[in-house]
Amino acid sequence: MDFKEIINKVDKDTLFLGHKNNILLSIDINKYPSVIITGETGSGKSILLDQLILQLIKTHTSLEMGIMSIDTAGVELNYYADSKYSLISASNDNDKSIVVLSRVLKEIERRKELLHSNNVLTVREYNEIAEEKLPLIVVAIDDDKFLLRNTDMEKMLSGIINQLPGMGIMFIMATSDVHNKFFESDKNTLASVLVSFDYTNASEALKANLNGAEDLQIGEFIARLDNEERVYNNFEFDDHYIEEIVNR
Repeated sequence: MDFKEIINKVDKDTLFLGHKNNILLSIDINKYPSVIITGETGSGKSILLDQLILQLIKTHTSLEMGIMSIDTAGVELNYYADSKYSLISASNDNDKSIVVLSRVLKEIERRKELLHSNNVLTVREYNEIAEEKLPLIVVAIDDDKFLLRNTDMEKMLSGIINQLPGMGIMFIMATSDVHNKFFESDKNTLASVLVSFDYTNASEALKANLNGAEDLQIGEFIARLDNEERVYNNFEFDDHYIEEIVNR
C-alpha cells in the first residue's frame, strides 16, 4: 500500500502507522500522544517517522502546528527544521538538544498553568473556550544512539513522555539505540505506542517475547499498544512526498 493512498484519509486527530491485509493501523493522537520507533539503520524507522510527521503537516497549517526537532545525526529532519513549521531545532548539536528538550518541558508547564487557571483538564477543552488557541506541538526526534545514553537527556525524555496526555503535544521518536537502560526499565511503558523494526532481537526491543520475530522482512514492524503486539507492514514511500507535502 502506497503512502499516497492513505495520506488523504487522515484527519487532525488520526495517524496511520501501517497496514496488514488491507486493514489500516490508526491511532488517535489524543489517546496515544507518544510513539517510539526502534530499529537499526536502514530498517525503516526513519521512513515511518517521516510518514507520521507528514500526516500531521497535511492536516494542520503552520499556525495550527509547530515542530520542535532533534536530529543527532543531522540528516533526517533537516527539511522540517528549515520549514515554516519549525519552532526550534537541533542538528548534531548536543547542547542545542538539551535546549530543545528544556523548551518542551517549559511548554508543558505553561500549558498546565493555563489549563488550571481556566478550570479545564485538556488543551482540547481549553481551545473550545479560548480566543487564542494553543497549537499542536510535534516533538520529532531522530536519534543515532546518543540521547538515551546521556543521563540528563534520558531523564528529560522520560519527564516529557510521562506528562503528555491532554497537553496537545505529539511526541515521535525514532532511535537505533534499543539496548540501553531506558528500554530495559519500566520507563519504556510510558510511551503509548512502541514500534520495533529490530527483527534480529525484537523481543528485547519491546519486551514482547514474540516468537518468530527474527523471520520478519524489511518493511514489517511490531507495534505494541494497549498491551498487545501485532505485526504490520510499512507504507511504500517516496522521498519526494516530503517536499510535496511540506511546501503544499
